[in-house]
Amino acid sequence: MKIKHFAFLLFSLSVFTSLSFTSTFAQKIDSLTVINKSYNFYVIGDWGRNGSFNQRELADVMNTTAGIIWPRFIATTGDNFYENGVASIDDPLWMSSFENVYSGGNLLMEWHPTLGNHDYKGNTKAQIKYSHKSRRWKMPDYYYSYTEMLDKEKILFVFIDSNQFEDSYYKHPDRYPDLIGVDPQIQLKWIDSVLTNSDAKWKILFGHQHVYTGGSRAEGDSETAKYLEPLLKKHSVDIYFCGHEHDLQHIKPEGETHYFVSGAGSQLRPTGYMEYSLFAKSVQGFCAVSALSDKLLVQMIDYTGKVIYKYTIEK
Repeated sequence: MKIKHFAFLLFSLSVFTSLSFTSTFAQKIDSLTVINKSYNFYVIGDWGRNGSFNQRELADVMNTTAGIIWPRFIATTGDNFYENGVASIDDPLWMSSFENVYSGGNLLMEWHPTLGNHDYKGNTKAQIKYSHKSRRWKMPDYYYSYTEMLDKEKILFVFIDSNQFEDSYYKHPDRYPDLIGVDPQIQLKWIDSVLTNSDAKWKILFGHQHVYTGGSRAEGDSETAKYLEPLLKKHSVDIYFCGHEHDLQHIKPEGETHYFVSGAGSQLRPTGYMEYSLFAKSVQGFCAVSALSDKLLVQMIDYTGKVIYKYTIEK
């Protein structure tokens, strides 16, 4: 009888714990919109700081969110490792800033990175080569693309290296040695070719540097913009996701392209609004995107598990 009573207590405790966890879990995602049969992915940028500046807390929220909206992949908008990138595929930062931070069971899927300026202060080729060591880090080259199906329509994902479009970086080969000898026109022609030859209904680009911002760099001109914006307009690209600014923003100038800044993966900077701003907030967070054939839903979620912004693009 004592054994049965003990077993019953264990079962009751298990049920209580499960219900308590479910209640807490549900509370965290209470304002999250879930779209049935959608193709989901996350976007996070400027994150690799050994778990500091709420990086770890945000990773936990990402894991919780992924239990409800399961992402097919996680895209990064660069500055994956501070302050000076990684030295090799065996650099300790791979463990302290990536593997041991985004370790939740719901985050063990493919990550598709782009490079940031801080990554260029280290060994950029090591981030590409890590794809051969890691089962989830998928970065085949400095820039790459692939297409997926959304029911009857296609969605194109293009991951670019916007550092190559920053003219000022070439003046400092000591800071950005991996840019020595790089011709940005080669990548521009590649981007133009990929977009020209794609029959995808939805076209989404990921990079690091911004085209528009109301954040801390709002007063300066974007070097990337003069290279990239003409292509975005020419091909009616739907979304350009970037980082570089340590905040969350949604900017919509005239034309087809929406500009989302998702650079709030760890340390923050002040942000603000500019002429075309729809949203801006300086808080650690990421973007959860749900795609259907006729619409895209972008939700910004902060490190406390709160959905702080939602926007739907219909097409």
